[in-house]
Amino acid sequence: MHADIELIKNLPMFAAASPSLIEDIASNTSIKTFPKGQELAYEGMNSEWFFIVLSGSVRVYKMSDTGKEVTLFNIHEQQSCILTIFSILSQKSYPAFASTQTELTALMIPSALFKKWADEHSILRDYIFQSLSGRLTDILNTFDQVIFQRMDSRIARFILENCENEGDTMNITHEQISHELGTNRVVISRILETFSADSAITLGRGHITLQNKAYLQSK
Repeated sequence: MHADIELIKNLPMFAAASPSLIEDIASNTSIKTFPKGQELAYEGMNSEWFFIVLSGSVRVYKMSDTGKEVTLFNIHEQQSCILTIFSILSQKSYPAFASTQTELTALMIPSALFKKWADEHSILRDYIFQSLSGRLTDILNTFDQVIFQRMDSRIARFILENCENEGDTMNITHEQISHELGTNRVVISRILETFSADSAITLGRGHITLQNKAYLQSK
């Protein structure tokens, strides 16, 4: 399925693009849907496509030789993957893994065309540098948490990022949280059970409900 001009114009990356560039993009891109759990990229692959998320989300993460994972950042609606951009522009292999968190619909652009447009149009390069700034902050925050913060603080922060108000519920397993935070499931379960015993959260099968926001904020 090809993208239409109005869809392209409404994407932040192409908002300032010339009419001729937008027409060129619309004529040479496609829209594709991926199921939840689809691996979009893996470490060492050549990036043949650049994508922009239209709906759904993507998790970008690193994995150790032993299978331990830690999330670098997530990609949401109207966002793209800065690691894919630099893989394409530098013609180097992709340095991480990326998989869909939900069913995903994305605008797909062949990498050779994306590189050509980025070389020729300063508005795309400007957007790329702006995106880099934000993603570097995300990655540095991740390293800061992994190296310097206690695990109970990281879990508390993770819950608060996903549950804004008391009574809010996040649908996630202990195993999924361990992948997000780069530790093992036993550690996650032990800390969550402590939070539950202190009435900060309620644990259910595959979900967590926030009960005491101030308690987690104090961690």
